[in-house]
Amino acid sequence: MTVQWPQTTAAAFGNDLIYATHDLHKRDVFSDEGIIRILDEFPRDQLAIWKFGGHSEGLGESIRGQAPKASGAEIMEAVRSGKFWLNVRRSNLLLDYMAEIGQEIFGSLEDATGRKTRKQDMGLLISSPGIHVNYHLDIPIVALVQIRGEKTLWLYPNDDIHAPADQIEDIVHMRREEDLPFRDGFDDNAIKIDLKPGMALTWPQAAPHRVQNADCVNVSLSCEYMTLPALMKANAIYTNGILRSQFGMNPQTARKLTPMNMSKAVAAQALKKITRHKPINKSTPPTFELDLSAENYARPL
Repeated sequence: MTVQWPQTTAAAFGNDLIYATHDLHKRDVFSDEGIIRILDEFPRDQLAIWKFGGHSEGLGESIRGQAPKASGAEIMEAVRSGKFWLNVRRSNLLLDYMAEIGQEIFGSLEDATGRKTRKQDMGLLISSPGIHVNYHLDIPIVALVQIRGEKTLWLYPNDDIHAPADQIEDIVHMRREEDLPFRDGFDDNAIKIDLKPGMALTWPQAAPHRVQNADCVNVSLSCEYMTLPALMKANAIYTNGILRSQFGMNPQTARKLTPMNMSKAVAAQALKKITRHKPINKSTPPTFELDLSAENYARPL
């Protein structure tokens, strides 16, 4: 089966939340031994390690770490007993056996939607019991495949209230991380999804969301991708960011692929070559090293 999308996927794609089922959680590669192997073989300098603060209003706390010396087994022990969120980014591009799984997932999406997927990035998410992932959005489209554990995802509308245009533009221009300020009233407009192994879903591009793990280790596949319309919308947002930051304009948010936004997407290609605008490095520097001998398994750097 791999991933089974509903027959209505093509019609709903890009506009609605779409649920699917899968059997990937039954594979040995996602056992403890399999995940330890992945962690040992994956380039350690590309492993994303984060600690998040508790859920509250405003911009959530995010602290980045690193684990240059810890073994895969030690990292898994820290995840089980501590409060860590890991992303084995681009696992489909860096590990051959993960590439095969990525081909299955992205192939299933292409078959179901009738659209070619581009810029495929399959991240393996490994996270601690009870951890909360801050309110944020992703510029690529995301398909989330739940492998182990249970968690709740809240999905919010992609509009100016929940995701202001200037903040999305800053994300596209790499002036900030993907986290956004949260307000308690946002939950009134959220779709709440309880995820269990064997479930998968994909949602409209750049829809904000947050995640709360149950009291168990969680393993998921976060499959980021673009379609041609999604790429054009992202490029239109890029142009809007320049119009706002350099020319003081207040452009309309590029949430739909209108003729105007198609023109902006074309303009972005030229602007990227000729503009003097330089993206600010948004990368948060690591401030701790994962260390089982340290308090809370995090040694300050």
